[in-house]
Amino acid sequence: MTEAMKSIKINRLLKRILIWRNKLSLKSHLFSFAEKMNGAENVLICLPGKQESFELAKDHLTIFADIFQNKKISVFLPFAGAESLLSHLERYVVIYPQKEDIRIFSLPRRGFIQRIKDHHFEIALDLDLEDGFVNSYLCLKSGALVRIGLEGKAGFPFYNLQLAPSKERSSPEDLYVGMAETLKNLSQGFSVGRKENRSLI
Repeated sequence: MTEAMKSIKINRLLKRILIWRNKLSLKSHLFSFAEKMNGAENVLICLPGKQESFELAKDHLTIFADIFQNKKISVFLPFAGAESLLSHLERYVVIYPQKEDIRIFSLPRRGFIQRIKDHHFEIALDLDLEDGFVNSYLCLKSGALVRIGLEGKAGFPFYNLQLAPSKERSSPEDLYVGMAETLKNLSQGFSVGRKENRSLI
């Protein structure tokens, strides 16, 4: 990642407003991940914006790509000016904003959001293990019926399948492996716990 690339960080106050507003307006519902998985054709995977986290997530992309076999996988990079990274992600459709796609408070503009929606993603997966809210926001705005993220981030409705780390999963590497194992199990018909669509990894 070069110095020219800058991670997108949404204003904290705006983040709180967006979380509050969306939690009031949207309701949760139970669903079968296996059924959604079988019917899905397009998958969005969001990578972290921090350099160290980005490199680690990129190195683990293949274990998630193996879960979504025979599906078109797109990768979102949460920073502008990502052209230099394209050669490392040739296997995927890569989506990233230009500077003109970002408006005040670092929110993506409507035109960029519409370009995300035009891909008709059925599943969106956020690999940011920290508080990268731009990924949470895009998962919701993508229109994906299944939106997957770690528990403890923005929560519902940004994610309607939240993966809860167990105490044994402490390192980022272990978390990615746990996420992949859990999604593989869920895709094979194992049930999701509780009404919030929460599963332990």
